[in-house]
Amino acid sequence: MSIFRLPSPEQQVNYKPLNKRGIELWIKRDDLIHTEVSGNKWRKLKWNIANAIQNENNTLLTFGGAFSNHIAATAAAAKIHGLKSIGIIRGEDADLQNPTLSKASDCGMKLQLITREEYRRINDRDYIELLRHQFGSFYLIPQGGENYYGVQGCGEIMSELTHAYNRIFVACGTATTLSGLAIANTSRSDIYGVSALKGGVFLIENVKKFVSKTFNDQETEREILSKVHLLTDYHCGGYAKVTPDLIEFMRNFTSESGVELDPVYTAKTALGMEALAEEKGDFSEEKWLFIHSGGMQGLQSIERKIGEKIY
Repeated sequence: MSIFRLPSPEQQVNYKPLNKRGIELWIKRDDLIHTEVSGNKWRKLKWNIANAIQNENNTLLTFGGAFSNHIAATAAAAKIHGLKSIGIIRGEDADLQNPTLSKASDCGMKLQLITREEYRRINDRDYIELLRHQFGSFYLIPQGGENYYGVQGCGEIMSELTHAYNRIFVACGTATTLSGLAIANTSRSDIYGVSALKGGVFLIENVKKFVSKTFNDQETEREILSKVHLLTDYHCGGYAKVTPDLIEFMRNFTSESGVELDPVYTAKTALGMEALAEEKGDFSEEKWLFIHSGGMQGLQSIERKIGEKIY
């Protein structure tokens, strides 16, 4: 069985755009947890898989797009734990031979392409019943691991931190990781979620939902949510959209810090973090944490899509 590197290390890096403003930058290297079960994807899957095994369910079913880190991670995690897996993929025209879906298939995941119209039904009970009729018994993991087990796993990041940070930055696709961080934020750091989606304002409602379910106390909820901030202007045109400016930013960040980013999530998070530093000015003697949530498996697929090597 493959070894998971937990807790993932905290690494201080030199990064001039922040250092010149008095900011000490650290990176939580969740990308190093495992080579195939990438970053926060493992954290979202951890308790879901434990629950599936406890309930003697040997098949996982989940949803995602053609370049989904979650799909690739679920397939790999299922293989590691001796489970079967099914991936319902958005888009009947998705390329089953792209690096992401090829890896998932190699791990034994059964892939089924569905139309985008049908994909809009993935949260409907009637549609889930149709899938059970088709595939038989399975343990359902929502798209992106967005359930309370996923939130619980992501909250464990906070208990691993060895330093107190003024501000923490993390990518947002479903806000599951952001929700876990917010709920476990006993040090009351300011936590910034950077949306990888165009029109990601709705993500804060996902955080409110999980915070409310956890505490059911309005005063506590207000206190927790006052430390949560959502940055929505750094999606670079939308989910999985890559611009020449973003590629240049990625190369500069890696040249400065020595840490590679992925173009779908973490690069846009770093972009939002740097923009905040530039907009707000002086942060003398502050310590910031950037959570590298993985996703590097998708780099090859994006490079193939844009016809250019990023690194």
